[in-house]
Amino acid sequence: MSGDAGRGARGADGVAPAARSRDGGYRAAAVVVKPLMRTWFRIRLEGAGHIPTSGPVILASNHRSNMDPVLLAAAVRRPVTFMAKVELFVWPLGWILRLIGQFPVQRGGIDREALRRSSAVLARGGVLGLFPEGTRGDGSFASVHPGLAYIVLRERCPVLPVAIFGTERVRRRFGWLPFASPVRIVIGPPIDLPASAADRSGRRAATEAFRQRLQAFAASAAGPASPTSIDR
Repeated sequence: MSGDAGRGARGADGVAPAARSRDGGYRAAAVVVKPLMRTWFRIRLEGAGHIPTSGPVILASNHRSNMDPVLLAAAVRRPVTFMAKVELFVWPLGWILRLIGQFPVQRGGIDREALRRSSAVLARGGVLGLFPEGTRGDGSFASVHPGLAYIVLRERCPVLPVAIFGTERVRRRFGWLPFASPVRIVIGPPIDLPASAADRSGRRAATEAFRQRLQAFAASAAGPASPTSIDR
């Protein structure tokens, strides 16, 4: 969902036609994709109750596989808007991503257009999915991308830590079919965000404090699985 959802004519319900179209595309795709992903990957979701039923919220997840955004979106009830690397926005995948409300981000710095679109998602009470590590890794939050941390610290809305386990084992078979590895997703309560100063050193300190809190959550979530349920 891009920032242009907040501009131009709105319908009687106060929602811009472009935003309504993207919401419709997401929900239509979810009817098919969510049950398929939940079943194929045997998704086990813990902490679904931490996600508010309405209002802006950020899901700050670790990142192990390209499948992470698809599986996280499939696991939770509310629509999730992710920023995806701009390299993915080529035909036909780019058209599909835009149809379901996702938007691109230029990696390597602070992408002001991505910032604007992130703010637009939260301004209309949506769920923004972020991978603060910035790229795939071991999922331990060993590092956090400063630009993504800046978005979190700037918005000051509830931020829920997310730890995904099992997607690192997802592999393709027969050239395209993902291996059905069980996936466990743990969502924590809102984390206490550090104060971010305006100067560069203050932002670095806040980013490191944010990283440490995410890393501590991921380490604690890696313990024995508790009884789980799928958020339907």
